[in-house]
Amino acid sequence: MLSKGDDYPIHQTPDPIAFAGTERNFYDRYFFNGYSADGSLFFLFALGVYPNLNIMDAAFAVRIGDVQYNLRASRHLNMERMDIEVGPIRIEILEPLRRLRLVVADNEHQIAADLVFEGRHAPVEEVRSTRRNGPRVTMDYSRLTQLGRYSGWLHAGGQDISAEEAGVIGSRDRSWGMRAVGLRDPQEMVPAPTRQFHWYWVPAHLEDRIVHFYLNEDEQGAIWHRDLVMVHDDGRVEHLHAPTIATTEHPGTRWPREGVITAFDDAGRAYRVEIQAEKRIYLSGVGYMHPEWGHGFNKGPFAIGYDEIRADEVTDHAPPYLHTEAFARLRMETPDGRAVGGIGTFESLSMGPNPARGFTGMFDAP
Repeated sequence: MLSKGDDYPIHQTPDPIAFAGTERNFYDRYFFNGYSADGSLFFLFALGVYPNLNIMDAAFAVRIGDVQYNLRASRHLNMERMDIEVGPIRIEILEPLRRLRLVVADNEHQIAADLVFEGRHAPVEEVRSTRRNGPRVTMDYSRLTQLGRYSGWLHAGGQDISAEEAGVIGSRDRSWGMRAVGLRDPQEMVPAPTRQFHWYWVPAHLEDRIVHFYLNEDEQGAIWHRDLVMVHDDGRVEHLHAPTIATTEHPGTRWPREGVITAFDDAGRAYRVEIQAEKRIYLSGVGYMHPEWGHGFNKGPFAIGYDEIRADEVTDHAPPYLHTEAFARLRMETPDGRAVGGIGTFESLSMGPNPARGFTGMFDAP
């Protein structure tokens, strides 16, 4: 089947663009976050394409004060990947790798936006992430990350907010490849795997640079995927070595309230980044771990849904609220004794055992 993409010189195989190999779980995804300078506004925007499930879905979640407003939409893809739009939610690529427009058109749920993201630096390509369970590949994807600022406006909770007036900045990523999407495979691997995932992500704007940190650990606490990249405003890019993170959680949960990242430059000199997490936004608002709006779920030819989360009512570290981002304030100590401040996000997802962090069960807290 031919589609609009076939008129662009972007083919990677002899197949038309409508076909994405033979992997059922292939996906192609956009993710954005944004927050005001004081942390009072926090939003997430996401759109995913699942070519071999023939589905596209999207979502927009906004936290203002103590309420999170969530709009989600899903449609059948019809094998056309160039229409980056699901109902009222769409993305426009104004300048590849630099400027993108996020639109949430007027709808019955009174949540809307027209925002332009502009990168502060060239996107950073992460190390490819590949994970196996015995003979089966369970995760294999590439991802780029970019931090920047927003212009435009959004409306939620009866409030109109100007991105420029609120000083809204944030980050985005683009990932594509293979990870679990849609319904779970009915035939598990043998022997059955330990169900666990431990992830920390800190993209942040500092005074003279951006910092991008991520780390995955397994059920033994061993690190299997990590990096810490600094992109200076003068264009220099530095990859620090052996980054690790120590966290202090909110009592009775695995949600971090503080963190300390340590890493080393080429000369072996230490960097230290202190993180203070503030208000959280729940990624279930954009489909992550949501029981009804999970990524790639078949909701029919078109569906739209809306709900709200009252932050003061979420007290237990349990599904579907495990995966969170928090507005964060940071302080970096450089090897030459400087202290550099900034703001960013502190994302985490921890489930299953991890003795290095004192976790023994699925959702228990130390």
